[in-house]
Amino acid sequence: MGEERVGLVLAGGGARGAYEVGALSVLLPALEAAGQRPSVLVGTSVGAINIAYFAANAHLGTADAVAGGIDLWRSLRWEQVLAPLLAPSTALRELSYIGGVLGVPGVQLKALLDTTPLTETVQRVIDFAQLHRNVEAGRVYATAVVATSAATSESVLFVEGGTLPPEDVGAGLDYVATRLSDEHVRASMAIPALFPAVHVSQPARAQGWYLDGGARLNAPVRPALSLGVDRLVVIGLNAIAQTPHTLASDEPPDAFTGAAALLEGALADSLLQDVRALARVNQMLGDRRDEVRAADGWRYRRIPFIYVAPALRQEIDQLAERVFAEYYEGRDALRSVDLALLVRLIGGRAGHGALLSYLFFAPEFAAALIELGRSHAQHWLATHTGPDGPWQLDSADPIH
Repeated sequence: MGEERVGLVLAGGGARGAYEVGALSVLLPALEAAGQRPSVLVGTSVGAINIAYFAANAHLGTADAVAGGIDLWRSLRWEQVLAPLLAPSTALRELSYIGGVLGVPGVQLKALLDTTPLTETVQRVIDFAQLHRNVEAGRVYATAVVATSAATSESVLFVEGGTLPPEDVGAGLDYVATRLSDEHVRASMAIPALFPAVHVSQPARAQGWYLDGGARLNAPVRPALSLGVDRLVVIGLNAIAQTPHTLASDEPPDAFTGAAALLEGALADSLLQDVRALARVNQMLGDRRDEVRAADGWRYRRIPFIYVAPALRQEIDQLAERVFAEYYEGRDALRSVDLALLVRLIGGRAGHGALLSYLFFAPEFAAALIELGRSHAQHWLATHTGPDGPWQLDSADPIH
């Protein structure tokens, strides 16, 4: 059991990333106690910064690593990720938008928000030199983050360590060996339209501009399998269970409701399909322990997995609305002028919890998400107690 290689996949979802740390605060100590600490770490978007953090702290015990991750998220604020909405840089972006509409030569809107503070934050919270040492020492077999090429719209996996898989043409996925840096992590987090694209300078063959990895590959399950894992832990930030709802509504959606719907669909649907596919392969292989090669060249093996995600589709949306109402509404708006302005810009709190939750960088929301992640992970461990412990094989909908 100790020789098996365990993978960890963390999905994207903006400020929702605190949920992942909460879930891992329960799962990682249990896995370490069983000799199953993950050594293949793969993340997309906010999952990339969480993955890089845990890779950089792999030399610590999980209790210390998790405690640091929780402290990180509980101290994270808007101004550590985004420039103030009333800052001159934001005004210039608005002028760029107007200039672009009017056809002013040389004027181009690159993004709605200014992520300049994010560069310093990533460099401060991730010790990349220690990450390199952990990979070199074998504490981490491979660490990888996913970004989307702005030129080709293909997914690029920047990988440090491990054995590099060949290009996956069918999936529109390529692998690039590199020493990870803040550029790669920030590129993975560059939410299209909201955040500006990030230029990656190394390695030379992959030099260029990149956008959020979640644009095409929000939950990189397939790449983790390609890197050679025997077991897989997946933490999702978008639920795949649907709450009771009517088929449609007579209320016309505004632009922000539409944007949230696109984000939710793109981020949740791919994860659902990947995890269901993993379960179907396990069912197909039955008790076979060997590797089966398919006609398309893909090699299939039984992969026990743990999958933790929000239970209901609007669970995090409603949590964002409740936390905002408690801490940032009315007379408390001065607690964060930027968050108050954000809610005004997206047309009020009610009904826009999904979009709010992606940009709600605030300690109170992070603390609530951490507790939610912890409770969901605890529920998984309490309800999956078979001969193989918490590992699942063949559920079509492996949610708690």
